[in-house]
Amino acid sequence: MTIAATPVPLSEAKARLSELARRVRQQHERITLTRNGEAEAVLLSVDDLEGMEMTLEILGDAEAVARISESLAALGRGEPGADLATVRQDLARRRATGA
Repeated sequence: MTIAATPVPLSEAKARLSELARRVRQQHERITLTRNGEAEAVLLSVDDLEGMEMTLEILGDAEAVARISESLAALGRGEPGADLATVRQDLARRRATGA
């Protein structure tokens, strides 16, 4: 799924940077900075960036992906799955141990 980003020319963004930063922080809007109509860079909130980085880290861990798949299958059978807090604790433990 691709999330549409609002295009804003760099020349305009310079004068509106505070407003654009507020929009990405408060509304989780993505702003594509353009030069001559071509995408140059993207503004997104710190929360959105951290979420994407966490997603990439999880998807890069074959064991975590397998556990997610198992949890989804269990949920499909009506069994309880792992809660988010448990998953985050496990991820933090794995980061700390390098596992």
